Amino acid sequence: MRFCKILIMSLVLVLPKSLFGIAGFGLNVISDGTKLGAYTSTETDAVTGFTATVESFEMEKLPVGLGGYIFVDFAGWAVEAEANIVAGKFSFTFNNNNPLLSEPLNYPFGWGRGSTAITVKRNIKDFSIPVLAEAALSAGLGINNHTSTPRPSMEMVKGLLGTGETITGNVDTDKLEDELIDYLIDNTIKSSGFHAQLGLRFKVLVLDTHLTLRYNITEDVYDGSSGFAELQLKVGTAF
Repeated sequence: MRFCKILIMSLVLVLPKSLFGIAGFGLNVISDGTKLGAYTSTETDAVTGFTATVESFEMEKLPVGLGGYIFVDFAGWAVEAEANIVAGKFSFTFNNNNPLLSEPLNYPFGWGRGSTAITVKRNIKDFSIPVLAEAALSAGLGINNHTSTPRPSMEMVKGLLGTGETITGNVDTDKLEDELIDYLIDNTIKSSGFHAQLGLRFKVLVLDTHLTLRYNITEDVYDGSSGFAELQLKVGTAF
């Protein structure tokens, strides 16, 4: 019993000095360092001879998103779980050499990914910043999972409208809008991988803030890339 009392008293004296924050949660603002580039999908019908083309244009801006996180931190080590949604806009055209189709059909389009991640990170340097007070530099490793929407392609147009309508160019835009959401859900792309990151943790007034640069090693999220970077700003509370 005496040993337990000594242990409890020791923890009471030591913990406030050794912890930056035992646990916390908050919101996450994200910007990916990669965007979808230009892409062309072409197919020629063996019967009619018409060549149909779907051309996606490069995103004008980097995808951005929001999410949430929770973490448990003890003596510089932390385990963090998060869930995020990131989206970006671009446009694509559908065209073929059918003389009945006077001009390409142009559509605005969106791309999105939903991601979860678990990270184990360690403080590698504690220091003080004027005004901000406590600060810590950390490094971490973790695992991630992603579910992203497919980009426009001939397979997508045929899946929505059928082979005959695709080749003749008789595109029913109302039907496309009605069926598009179901198609995207049914054809989502799933991938998983690992990530490494560097982070800066500091306080702004009563807010616990994390600025993190992460590189995700995972395929199929962005075409032709085995990974992508993201910048995260986490703002929340720690106790």
